[in-house]
Amino acid sequence: MDHDVVGLVEQWLAGPNSEASGHFSYQAVEHYRPAVLHWLTAGCGGGGGLPDPEAYLRPTPAALQEWAVGYAGAARSRDAACGAVRSFYRWLETPAGAGGPGLVPVGTAKSLQFQRGGNFAAGLPGRELWTPDQCRWLAQAADRYQGTRRESPHRARALVYLCLNHYLWGRGSEEDVLRPGQIAAMRLRGRHQEQHRTTWDVPQKNAASDATRLQPVHHDAVRAIDEYLPYRAAALPDTGHLFTTVNGRPLEPQSLLRILRGVAATHPDLEETASELSADAVTHSPAPAAPAGV
Repeated sequence: MDHDVVGLVEQWLAGPNSEASGHFSYQAVEHYRPAVLHWLTAGCGGGGGLPDPEAYLRPTPAALQEWAVGYAGAARSRDAACGAVRSFYRWLETPAGAGGPGLVPVGTAKSLQFQRGGNFAAGLPGRELWTPDQCRWLAQAADRYQGTRRESPHRARALVYLCLNHYLWGRGSEEDVLRPGQIAAMRLRGRHQEQHRTTWDVPQKNAASDATRLQPVHHDAVRAIDEYLPYRAAALPDTGHLFTTVNGRPLEPQSLLRILRGVAATHPDLEETASELSADAVTHSPAPAAPAGV
């Protein structure tokens, strides 16, 4: 290859995370480095021993999907690997004057979101996205949810509405997507109110713990949060996490999946598939057409 791809990867990992206002976390670096290096040497559509040393500059979504299936057996690992590759190309397309090498055309990383045009979520072959109707049914189920001995209906509804933040906006923007791990990591003090607009300092995926991005939260989700807050349990000292367990500890992302499945199981059109529900599939579902006035 004409370019030192190993050096490019190291330069990318050492610089700011382009998806957040901070640097990559140590854990992200440890997982991203081998994934991207493997893609550059064994993927890119050519397999091992690329006939074209510059093939990595022309990635295709089909090549990424095929490579991900062979790279990792677990769906979550494939998802993370695809995310690493897209993040790398997002940096590659950044102009030199803005902190990147400018080696690929702007939009290359976005073009690798092959799931948006099909029915696959977050780089996971075989994980179906939800339709707008299914998202609507999930919101209806959350509105009617009575709760259980383990789960408060107020917390469940707020969590569901945050997972549907992009659906509620109806804008189809990646910036509206709140991933399960981000929701679980949200802090009380991250809220900002500007007249009728609410934004939140949301921790960014695979970034350092202090790296956040200000994201708009739909007013329906904000209303659900406000209804939950009087029932929120706080530990001593209070951790400051928005969502907590009954003991006041921070809610784990795995618990969010359990709650989503429990809510979905109460809707007649979702109960059959509720046990296989993927939180990522919900949060990455295509948004409906924007309502008038939004």
